[in-house]
Amino acid sequence: MTTPALKFNDTFTSREYRFSLGYEASSNRRYLSIPVSNGRVDYEEYYAIEDDRFEAWLREPSAAVPMVVRCRRREMDPALMMQPGADRGSADGRLSLAEVGVVLGRIAQLLRHGGCSDWADAIERCRSRLSSDREPVRDGIRGMHGGMGSISDQVLYRDGALLVEATDELHELLGWVYEWGA
Repeated sequence: MTTPALKFNDTFTSREYRFSLGYEASSNRRYLSIPVSNGRVDYEEYYAIEDDRFEAWLREPSAAVPMVVRCRRREMDPALMMQPGADRGSADGRLSLAEVGVVLGRIAQLLRHGGCSDWADAIERCRSRLSSDREPVRDGIRGMHGGMGSISDQVLYRDGALLVEATDELHELLGWVYEWGA
């Protein structure tokens, strides 16, 4: 018995954030795809997503950026709809300016929710200058890391309760923008 060929149908493409959304025809499963290249051929990798994420990301494509970045870093491989071959390509892992803006916005949101309004304001100031003063923003982001009381030391709380998942997400996103700034 042979497995039917998968047919992927893109229904939305974001050039700004470099991903597509669609459905696989035989299973009607939703996916997010990213472009990859192995030096000989450019192709897409397809990651299964839930219907609610598909619908949400159609409405607000920037909300998909964290998953897009995780896919590029191969952190979402369990969700691959087709396993890559031995000569697997790689995605361009560099964050675009638009993606940096989205990530900075999410960082500010997490910080504000976790009671770190001063840090959230500093991140928002960087975000607002991103398109006009890229290098000073990079310097500012690098300067926020390291040392006691730095942004990388922040732990988020809300009403006295530790926000473990939010703190973990914050530090993952901070790592991404630090790499962009380095």
